[in-house]
This record gives sequence, C-alpha cells and structure tokens, in this order.
Amino acid sequence: MSANSANMRMAILASATGTLLEWYDLFLAVILAKTLSGQLFPGGESTYFLETLAIVGSSFFIRPLGSLFFGSMGDRKGRKQTFLLSLLVMGAATFLIGLIPTFSQVGWLAPILLLVLRLAQGFALSGEYSGAIIYVSENAPTDKRGFYTGFIQATVPVGLLLCLLVVIGTQSLMSTENFNTWGWRLPFLSSAVLVFFSYIVRRKMEETPVFNQLKDGGNVSKSPIRESLDSFPKWRLILMLIFGGNAAQSAIMHTSQFVTLYFLQRAVKIDEQLSFIILAMALLLGTPFFQWAGALSDRIGRKKVIYAGILLGLISIPLSFFLFNTLGNPGHLTEAHSISTGVTLLFVLLCFVNMVSSALVYGPMGVFMTEFFEGRTRYTSMGFAHNIGNGLIGGATPLVTEFLKANLVVGALLAPYIGLLYPLSLMVLALIINPFLKETAGKN
Repeated sequence: MSANSANMRMAILASATGTLLEWYDLFLAVILAKTLSGQLFPGGESTYFLETLAIVGSSFFIRPLGSLFFGSMGDRKGRKQTFLLSLLVMGAATFLIGLIPTFSQVGWLAPILLLVLRLAQGFALSGEYSGAIIYVSENAPTDKRGFYTGFIQATVPVGLLLCLLVVIGTQSLMSTENFNTWGWRLPFLSSAVLVFFSYIVRRKMEETPVFNQLKDGGNVSKSPIRESLDSFPKWRLILMLIFGGNAAQSAIMHTSQFVTLYFLQRAVKIDEQLSFIILAMALLLGTPFFQWAGALSDRIGRKKVIYAGILLGLISIPLSFFLFNTLGNPGHLTEAHSISTGVTLLFVLLCFVNMVSSALVYGPMGVFMTEFFEGRTRYTSMGFAHNIGNGLIGGATPLVTEFLKANLVVGALLAPYIGLLYPLSLMVLALIINPFLKETAGKN
C-alpha cells in the first residue's frame, strides 16, 4: 500500500468514525421523539408531540451559528483541533440526555434540559460534518474527491441504521412499558463507548496539506467570518447553493427517513417496531448508493447526479406516501396494527427508492459545495452555507410537515399529505436554480 493510500485510509477512518457517532447521537432523539414526549412532558406522547419535535429540531436551527464558531476556528487553528472539540461536545450532550429526569420528577425543567442539550448537539454537529468533508476532500486527489467524500456521506444512513438497530435491540430485551419508562435511556448512554473509540482514532489525525500550505505561507485567514460574508457576490453564491440543492437535499433526506417514520406510526398507525424495521431494511439496502453517487459525480459531474436525485424524489415521495396511506390502513384504524408481509415488503421497496433519491443528491453534495470556496475560508464559508440549507431550512422539514398537517384545513383526501408541500416546494425550487450553478468536478 502506498503512503498516499495509507493516508487516505486514515483520513477516512478518522473522519467517518466521528461523523458516524455524531449522526447517531443526533438522530436518536429524532426517532425516539414519541417516547421523549411521553416522558418529558405531561399528558402522554401525543399531547406534546409537536412541542417535542420543536425541541428536537432546535439542534438544526442553531447550526448556522455553530458553523461560524467552528468554521472560524477551523480556518484559523486547523481542522484537527476543531474535530476533537466538536466530538467531545456532542458526546457529552448525548450522554446527558440519557440522564434527564422525567416530567413527573422535575416538571418543566425536563423539556428545558432537553432543549439545552439538543442545542449543544446541533452546535457540535455544525462543525463536525463540514470539517469531515473538508478534511477528506483536501487530502483526496482532485479526480477522486467524490469517491472519497462519499464514504463520509454514507455515515448518515449508517448512523441512522445504527440508531434503529440499537433501539430495536433494546426494545426486544424488555417490555414496552419498561422501554418507555427507562429503557429509552440506554441508547443515549451507550454512545459513550463510541465517543471513546472515536476520540482515540482522531488523536492520530494529521493536519490537511491545504491548511499546512496556508500556514507555512503565512496565508491563514485572520478573520474568516468577515472574509466569507463581506460582499454581495459571496452572499449570492451562498444563497444559490442553499436553494439550488442543499436545502432540497436535506428535505428529501428528512422526508425519506423521519417524516416517513412519523407518517407510518401516526397516520398509517402501524406498529412502532415494525416501522423501525421497515426503515432499517431500506437503509441497509440504500446505504451503498451514497458512496456510489459521490463516485459517480467524479465521472459525469456533480450537478447531473444531484439533479437526477431531486427529480426522482419529486416523483417517488408523494407516490410512496399515497401508497403508505392507501395500503397500510385501508380500514382507517385508529390503533397501532400490523400489516401483511407483502405490504411490508412493498413499503421497504418504496422507502428504498426514496433512499436512492436521497443518496443521489447527498452523495456529491458535500464535495460539490466545498469546491466552490477557497482554502483559507473554506471551513467557514462551506459550513455556513451548508448549515443554513441542510440544518436550518431542510432540518425544519419534520417540524414543518407536522405543523402543516395540524394547522392547515383541507379536504379529507389531501389532509394526510398536506405536510409534503414543504419538502416538495424546496425540490421544485432546486430544480429551477441548480442549472445556474457551475459544474465543479475536476475543475480545481
């Protein structure tokens, strides 16, 4: 194995393990939102579900602010130091969520503590993901950036899959009552093991060649935030990237994962554990496509792959939700129920197609955005743009879809699907703006 190959393997291992952990930590509260609602609020899981989603979603809303902090730190001090800090903040916040007392024990302090810790998680993730993509892309050959960064992109479905497997495994070891009472804490507490392993690996990281070159040449930015946002053309580029695909990518991902999960549980009323299994199977089948899509973008261009994914999602998502509702609960049952094996497999297939759509958009997205910005302010500029589009706008998808369903009055035929207006609008907007962005594959 050549020295370059060994360095790339270490870069991917160090970046991917930490990023996988951070997605695992972030997603746990999202998939356990129903349980958290029942434990940390009064009145049961349905009474304050929307409020729970708002708190869970707060981690996405703070990401633009966190991106400026970690981005500035990464551009001034280096990528490695930023990586280690974001990892420790995320790990500590996740572990502490597992220790939050219930509403019956401390009253409204319980959801307040969840809010504080979710904000800490979002703050940490804002520096983690951008740093991982930049670290790998700055170590990778120009013609294989999509291939190598694709491994980082694949940590999202793997992180969610790991969440689902841990939750399913924990649920299978105890009664539903015990899980809802105290068992839900175990997945959060167990993340401490992953934090320890990831920290050991990341301590062995070396700084990227790009940052070392900037440092040796005395060209490190002293004020990366100002340099990133000090002119109209820079803001225009950031907005073009956000609405030309980045926000739509996040909306597709959240819809194909969490909105689907909530829809199966709350609208279709299928058994909760079965909904976890359906999504887990689709993730298992779809995960390789995230790395494959990144590699494909090296050969045919980032924009073509991203555009195809958005177009697929625009067709497959509304169709799949219609079939979920029509076939999953034709009798309009109001209690959780099981479905036939054939319908279950069809649901897995529908979720898989949506996952492929997500992979096509997300696989090249990280490196696509990175290649628009110069090295001295790349961490700040890319991180800020990504965390507004992916975090603030796209990350709001589960909350906005539930809000629209609860507050927009439409006919009975459209009522179950009205929440999809938000992600579908972002997809349409991206299809309009994306052609005006330049192609970056192999250009710099």
